[in-house]
Amino acid sequence: MEQQRAIIITGASRGLGFELLDLLVEAGAGPIALGRRLDPRHEAAVANNTCLFVAADFSVLESLEQIDLAGALPQATNEIVLISNAGVVEPIGTLGTIDSASLATAFAVNAIAPAILARKLLAAASAQKTRLRILNISTGAARRPLPGLAAYCASKAAAAMILDCLGTERSDITIEHIDPGVLDTDMQTTLRSADDQALPVRHLFASFESEAKLRNPRDVACEILARAGLL
Repeated sequence: MEQQRAIIITGASRGLGFELLDLLVEAGAGPIALGRRLDPRHEAAVANNTCLFVAADFSVLESLEQIDLAGALPQATNEIVLISNAGVVEPIGTLGTIDSASLATAFAVNAIAPAILARKLLAAASAQKTRLRILNISTGAARRPLPGLAAYCASKAAAAMILDCLGTERSDITIEHIDPGVLDTDMQTTLRSADDQALPVRHLFASFESEAKLRNPRDVACEILARAGLL
């Protein structure tokens, strides 16, 4: 029987997510991009029905609750794969200086949104009697406290724990956490450009660039998809 997968990617407008989507479009996998926007280079793919775009603002929980993911999925699949890649590094600042609204947004995008999507896809997978696999694009910051990045570290750690709890609740669901390392993306530029007082470890991120430790996002995307058997 031919393998029929439904692959959903969040945060596909730039960085690693853009490259993941681009590679899947090139491979004819018919991916579903989920987020606030789509890069103009992929609008043609949507127009040609080689990619589907579902608009959603992950910082607004009502927006996520209203998404009809079941309607976006093919009628029959052997497997549903969620690549949970969307994330925000802001607010940058020590805990005593960041505001409550920014902190809440970080947790909404980085932790609560993946949980809501997982719940929706769990229901869709059960209805279709198909497998569900979640690839969580994580970070070393989820396991290491970094001064100035409390919101990012804690929210990414929360996402991993929520999904791990799902994995213990449902043995038929596959959960995999992927740390792509340090990539040459806008996020790294933001961290290098931060104020030293707001981000006491700014020098660490500056060293990634000066010591040529930043990895090419497309190379990493190719590795992730190949290792996951999606290419």
